[in-house]
Parts: sequence; C-alpha cells; structure tokens
Amino acid sequence: MKKVLKIFLGIILSPVMLLMWVVIKIGVLITYVSGLALGLISVIFALIGAAYFLTGSTANGIIGLVIAYLISPYGIPMFAIMALGGVQRIRENIRCAIYE
Repeated sequence: MKKVLKIFLGIILSPVMLLMWVVIKIGVLITYVSGLALGLISVIFALIGAAYFLTGSTANGIIGLVIAYLISPYGIPMFAIMALGGVQRIRENIRCAIYE
C-alpha cells in the first residue's frame, strides 16, 4: 500500500517538481545578472554617499550609503538567494520523501 501511495504521489507531484526546478533556474539566472549590474550601481551610490559626507550633508550621505548597501550583493540580492535556497530545500525534501 505504501509503495502504491509513493507512486501516486510521484505522478501527482511531478509537474510541481518540474515547475520548482524551472523557477530555481530562472531565479539563479536573474540573481546572477542583477548581481553584476547592481554591484556596479552600488559602487556609484557609495561614492555619491561619501561625497555627500565630505560636503557636509550627513543625511544625504547616510541615505546614499544605505541604498548602496541594499543594492549591493549583500543586501536585497542576498535575500533573493536565501529565498531560492528555501525553494530548493523544499524541492529536495519532496524528492527525497517520494522518489527515494
């Protein structure tokens, strides 16, 4: 009975597994490309923030540095990588529970 249930769940969840695989691959590609572009933009924001600090506008300098941190590879892109890791972990748990 347990073997029949695993086969049935394997058939039912195959499209879900395929969809999760596609989402992971597209997410990794988008994260890689955006990480390159946003890394360059974050350097520009950091330089502008530092320039504001040197000219005496502390509030604008802090805002520029915070924006530079958020779009740097350690800000929002890292959150996207963590979310993709969560989806991949769920997919692997389903795969191990059903297909092995």
